[in-house]
Amino acid sequence: MIRAFLETFLGSFGRAIYRFYEQYSLLINGFIILYALSVFLAHQTFHSMFKEIRKQLQLEEGREMGNKKMTGLIDRSDLDWKTIMKKTWFPFVAIPGKIAIHFKNEANVQRIFSKDNLMVLLSKPDQDKKVATTGK
Repeated sequence: MIRAFLETFLGSFGRAIYRFYEQYSLLINGFIILYALSVFLAHQTFHSMFKEIRKQLQLEEGREMGNKKMTGLIDRSDLDWKTIMKKTWFPFVAIPGKIAIHFKNEANVQRIFSKDNLMVLLSKPDQDKKVATTGK
């Protein structure tokens, strides 16, 4: 009964899409779940590589540093991109908050962790520490 009620509101084009989805729903839903899992793992890859970059820059957790010092540190450092990329096994990387995934190659990783992006990422306060210090 619900199906008949739904089809009256869809129109001819909507019914065609609905039938297509109904026929291939297992494949479509499987693809969506697989992509969601890939995005999750790509975000984990980003965080692992960012942790390795912090390690290579010899930045301690919670250490405050001015923008000039941070810029100088990033300019002077020669990051080993191969080591950073080998930190995780997953072949994709995604920027947190985004659902687009990119292949994990040296050009993409250098673009994602460019000097400007690193300045923004390194100047953000850690949310975990913020919660821990406020007692909430």
